[in-house]
Amino acid sequence: MAPHVHRLSGYASQRLVSLFDMLARKYNKLAEMKNDKMHVPNGESKEENSLQEDMAAELHIYTDFLRIVLEILNAILTYSLPRNPEVIYAIMHRQEVFQPFKSHPRFNELLDNIFMVLDFFNSRMDAQKMDGEWSVEKVLQVIIVNCRSWRVDGLKMFTQLRFTYEQESHPEEFFIPYVWQLVLSRSGLNFSPSSIHLFPADLPLQDNIGEEAEKPQKGDMKGNELKIEVPV
Repeated sequence: MAPHVHRLSGYASQRLVSLFDMLARKYNKLAEMKNDKMHVPNGESKEENSLQEDMAAELHIYTDFLRIVLEILNAILTYSLPRNPEVIYAIMHRQEVFQPFKSHPRFNELLDNIFMVLDFFNSRMDAQKMDGEWSVEKVLQVIIVNCRSWRVDGLKMFTQLRFTYEQESHPEEFFIPYVWQLVLSRSGLNFSPSSIHLFPADLPLQDNIGEEAEKPQKGDMKGNELKIEVPV
């Protein structure tokens, strides 16, 4: 959806950059811990070796998270920059958080685009002659005006992110018993538990009302039929 974002709010834009900052601080902390462990003399125990492997795996996860955020920012700047001045402002306001990763082999291409945008708008800001201090409104106005002259030609184009939702086979085996168990425990209707074969209902109905229904497991399935007796 990032290429189609239109007028992302200031709060959402700042949260997106803050997310990168939070992930970056966690990444840097893990990287420092990993480097410290690598300088420990030989003769490490199995527990220490296992800890290093866990840290390396976690570091790889945070690397992927950081790249995803950068890809989202790149998609916005590449395909919808003129429609998102708040994103540009948020990146300019916190541009120092991107600097440490400029030469990182996993991020350098993505950050090249971001710094190209920063250089363009920073130069436009420097060219402005302002009396007094800059305000948020004044900075945004400069950004909006210069968005009209922005050209995307110099940016490197990346493949747009694609995510798919994969549903488990036969989801009804979970949802049908679960929904009916919620109905039994919370509806207040007088069902007969002894006639229910879709999930275990050994306890009296009055003991189940108000309690949170437990999620049924596939192994608990006894059939696809639910027998209900409702008093007339």
